[in-house]
Amino acid sequence: MLKKLRIGQIMDTLWLFLVVAALSIFMLSHAGLSSITALMGPRPLKSDADLDEMTGKYVTWEVKYPVDEYMETTKTTKVNGVSTGTKKDRSSWLVLDEDRGICLSIEVPHKRYDEMLAQSDDFLDALYSGNELPATGVTVSGSLEILEGEDLGYFEYALDYYEFPSEPVVYHISDGRIHGETLMNIYGITAIGAFLLLIALLIMFKTLKNSAKKLIQEYLAANPSITMEALESDFASATKRGKHVYVGNRWTFSAKLDKLILDNSQIIWVHTGSRRSGRSVNFYVWWEMLDGRTEQVSLSSAYKCTEVMESYSQFPHILIGSSSEYAYLLQNNREELLNLKFRGQEQL
Repeated sequence: MLKKLRIGQIMDTLWLFLVVAALSIFMLSHAGLSSITALMGPRPLKSDADLDEMTGKYVTWEVKYPVDEYMETTKTTKVNGVSTGTKKDRSSWLVLDEDRGICLSIEVPHKRYDEMLAQSDDFLDALYSGNELPATGVTVSGSLEILEGEDLGYFEYALDYYEFPSEPVVYHISDGRIHGETLMNIYGITAIGAFLLLIALLIMFKTLKNSAKKLIQEYLAANPSITMEALESDFASATKRGKHVYVGNRWTFSAKLDKLILDNSQIIWVHTGSRRSGRSVNFYVWWEMLDGRTEQVSLSSAYKCTEVMESYSQFPHILIGSSSEYAYLLQNNREELLNLKFRGQEQL
């Protein structure tokens, strides 16, 4: 008995533990390292730094000489699936790196567009007028990446337009992002991953703490007239319904029950039903107990729930079946509900 109930407990929570743990690990592996990197802060991209060695690192750099915007990224907002408009999201710039004699790609969020435009105007005005070039610039922070794909094509078009030599490798910094993810997303995903990990640990802790042996010992302690031998004997002769419910002559056993055991003599009504959760439907067996408690288990189908419920037809004191009359009496007149069968009177 203990072995079967213990295995049932573990199997009942194992799938939930694995799903939650897998989601947690995925989120933490996806964003956890980036979150640590962000918390440690960006490394200054010094003029003598090797860009190849710095690729993938979280860096900060002062943009002094932006030439022109070469690409803009827009974002369409939707409400209930209907577009409410398109707005500018991010702005990519062709920028001169005077120390290395190359051009870099710098991307900033739209809120920093005016900063970059003002810096570009100052640079170009100084360049064309022969005045002193700007000594300060716009500081950006993000991971240093290699520009690829369609974005690289737009960048190379801008290089050609301004008659700059093409670069064998184009380095790119997206301000406020690490490996393509915004800092807000990184912190958010990390927080959710950590929360899910905590949930997974709590699920496992609860399963290990409330073992079948412990729960049955608590039941025996609360009912000193009952022996383990009596429980074992009743379990051995019980009718198994599905994988989780055993209906004996004196007790009902199930790893899905909070306390594993129900005293059949204390059951007044067994009924079934379903509840919708999103797109899925969950099927239940409910036991209404003499002390006012409602116990329940969730099974995989309505048929299995009905099988469990019909196992109680052998007990003359237990009402079975879903009934609006019983439900009304349960809420409004328990005495009358008890009189239907539990107290030995004829059922109406």
